[in-house]
Amino acid sequence: GDQRLGQIDRNLQSYHQEGLAAAQSAIGDEVLKLSGSIRGQARQLLEQEQLLLRERDRSSRHSANLLRVLAVLGIPFGILVVGLVYQRLVREIRRRSRAERDNTEANARLVASVEQLEHHVDGLAELNRYGSLLLSCGSADEAVELTARLLVRLLPDSGGTLYRMRASADYAEAQAHWGVHAASGAQLVLPSQCWALRRGRSNFCGPQQPGPRCAHVAEDVDAGVSTACVPLAAQGTQLGFIYISTHGPLPEGRMPLVQSATEQLSMALHNLDLQERLRLQSIREPLTGLYNRRYLEESLARELARCERRGLPLSLLMLDLDHFKAFNDLHGHAGGDALLAAFGQLLQQHARAEDIPCRYGGEEFTLILPEADTGTALACGNRIVAAARQMRVAHLGQELPAVTVSVGLATWQPGENGTALMRRADAALYQAKRTGRDRVAVAG
Repeated sequence: GDQRLGQIDRNLQSYHQEGLAAAQSAIGDEVLKLSGSIRGQARQLLEQEQLLLRERDRSSRHSANLLRVLAVLGIPFGILVVGLVYQRLVREIRRRSRAERDNTEANARLVASVEQLEHHVDGLAELNRYGSLLLSCGSADEAVELTARLLVRLLPDSGGTLYRMRASADYAEAQAHWGVHAASGAQLVLPSQCWALRRGRSNFCGPQQPGPRCAHVAEDVDAGVSTACVPLAAQGTQLGFIYISTHGPLPEGRMPLVQSATEQLSMALHNLDLQERLRLQSIREPLTGLYNRRYLEESLARELARCERRGLPLSLLMLDLDHFKAFNDLHGHAGGDALLAAFGQLLQQHARAEDIPCRYGGEEFTLILPEADTGTALACGNRIVAAARQMRVAHLGQELPAVTVSVGLATWQPGENGTALMRRADAALYQAKRTGRDRVAVAG
């Protein structure tokens, strides 16, 4: 290339200096050969350039085809990927929403459980205080009243009635009421009218607990009313039942507390009944049902102090069945016991409500007459003597012979104690026996 440029420069100088003819004559074979060589190289370069262009064109078409294929395949794939990502996002959002909803429900259940637990703890505290107070009750009426107050707090929207079995066990009688009943109950209930008494188990009846409705419940009861009868029983003995009624369902969380309170009440009533029996056995004589000598001495001292404090009279009768030893020998101890029991009933029938009839021992009896002067006591003694003559006692299908009774009467004098009064009444009794029996003798 440099050589050719040198030739061209020389030809141009020849042209400028000597003219066209000199310049043309200067072009020789060497110049033509070099020009031909350059043209050949140019053709080779052109052919190589065309070859490269064709290669580049094929490469471009290949790349374009590849891009076209990628575009055709990539767009659906991209859409698929976006769809999958969207689906995952939607699923995640739903999972989180569900988790939040579950968490909210769990929190609500937890709050409800905590509230229920707090109510249950409060109920247990109430039940604990109730049990402590129940142990201090001195009578069944106190225990029943205490239970009614507890159930008012445990079941504020309910009405209730506590029934106690009669001594004859033929009826249960309403003893305490609280609240307002949604369905009233009868005042007297036969054991056959209450499923709780018949089965010895609690009976529930209502919209959520379709049990049998007890016969003592009013017949015109709405369908939405719930009732419950919880038996009172201890040591196999039916003591009564508690009847509860309310509008709507019964509070399930409170019913176990009610049943626990009922069990405690049953044991308390049973224990109080046993205590009363023991107390009566300690102060009453089993054959005649009259008070015993120990109770006589305690009562006489108490009544004397009361009458002395108030300035009131008091009289004492000492009574003895005439010829009882001979009667006992003739008819045996069983016949004698029958006579003593019958006379004990007679003495109770002719005593006033405030009088205190006692069995002193054997065939001897006493009758304390508070606020009774000599005239009143003498009239009472004469009635007893007359009633004893008319008394007839049957034993082993046979009527026992009539008996009589001798009575000694003494009226309290100021400054006199119980022992001295009984001694004077006893002396009057022996005076009645010495003067013919079957009469009343008054101590001087």
